[in-house]
Amino acid sequence: MDFKKYLEENQPFVYNTFINAKKNNKLAQVYLIKGEDGAPILETALFLSKSLVCEESELLACSSCLDCIRFDEGNYADFLLLDGNKQTLKVSDIELLQEFISSTCMEKKGKKIYVINCLENSNKETLNALLKTLEEPHDNVYCFITTRNESKLLPTILSRCQILKLLPIDRKMVIDEVLRLGLSIDDCQILSSMYTNVEAIMNNVDDDTYKNMKECLFDTLDALEESPLKGLFYCQNELVGRIKTKESLRMYLDLLAMAFKDILSITLDQDIVIEMYRKTLTNLSKSLKNIDKIYLEILLSRGKIESNVSLGLILEHLFIFIINGGNVNGKQ
Repeated sequence: MDFKKYLEENQPFVYNTFINAKKNNKLAQVYLIKGEDGAPILETALFLSKSLVCEESELLACSSCLDCIRFDEGNYADFLLLDGNKQTLKVSDIELLQEFISSTCMEKKGKKIYVINCLENSNKETLNALLKTLEEPHDNVYCFITTRNESKLLPTILSRCQILKLLPIDRKMVIDEVLRLGLSIDDCQILSSMYTNVEAIMNNVDDDTYKNMKECLFDTLDALEESPLKGLFYCQNELVGRIKTKESLRMYLDLLAMAFKDILSITLDQDIVIEMYRKTLTNLSKSLKNIDKIYLEILLSRGKIESNVSLGLILEHLFIFIINGGNVNGKQ
C-alpha cells in the first residue's frame, strides 16, 4: 500500500495536521493516534516516525531511500517500538525506554523516535512511569502513542499529547482487493478485521501461528455448537496441547473474542466479521447464556497471559466459565 496516498485520500485530518507541522517546524513531541477497530493506528505511527528520518522528503516518507528502507527493516538505531498489542506493557519497558531516550544518538539525523502501540494494555504503575517520562521532555525526541481505548489512559497523559484521530478504513475495499489476490474467504474476513491494509494481510496470511490458531478457533466453535461440555472436552484433550506459547494463546484469544463479538452482534441484528461461520455463530447465540459476560472474560483472559498462571489453566478456566453460562461461584 502507498501509505502516503492512503493518508492523503482517506485521513485528511492526520495528513494535513502532520505536514503543516513539519512545514512550519512545529512538530509536537508527543502524538496520540487513536482509532476504532480496523483503523491503521500502528501503521500510521510507523509511517509518521519514518517520515522524521527520511533523507529524500521534507514532509512524508518516500519509503525508497536508504534510511526509509533501513527503518522498514528494523535497522534504524534511533527508533524503538514498544508493542502493547503483543504483551502487557510493564514498568521495565518504560525503564528500557528511558535508557533509550538518554543514550547518544547513533544516526546522522540526531533524533530519537519511539512508538508505544496500544498503550491501554498497561497497568497503572506503567502509565505513571510513562507520565513521568513525558513530564521530562528531551530535545529532538518524538513519541507516537496509539490506542483503541482512550478511556483507559490517564487524563494527564492525554493532556500532553496532540491527538490525531483516524477514520475507520473501508473494510469492503480491503476485502475486495485481497480476494482479487487469491485469499480464501475466511482469511479475507478474519484478517481484514485484524489488519487494515492489503500488505499487512498478505504478510500474515501464511504465518504458522495464525493458521494453526484459526484452525483451533473453528474446531472450538464446532465443539461448542455441539455442546458447551464438548467444548471443554476439546479444550482439555486437544486445545491445551496445541497452544504452547504466549504468542499462540494471544492469537487464539483474539480470534475467539472476534467470534464472540460476532455472536453478540447477531443477537443485536448487526453485521458480523466471520460471515462464513454465520450458521454456527447463530446457533451459539441461541444456545449459550450471558454471551456478553463470556466475551468480557475472553478479554480478561488475554490480560492474564503475562502473569505466572499456566496457559492451560487460563484456557480451562475460560471454558468452565462458558459451561457455567457466565456464572462465577453460582452468581451471575
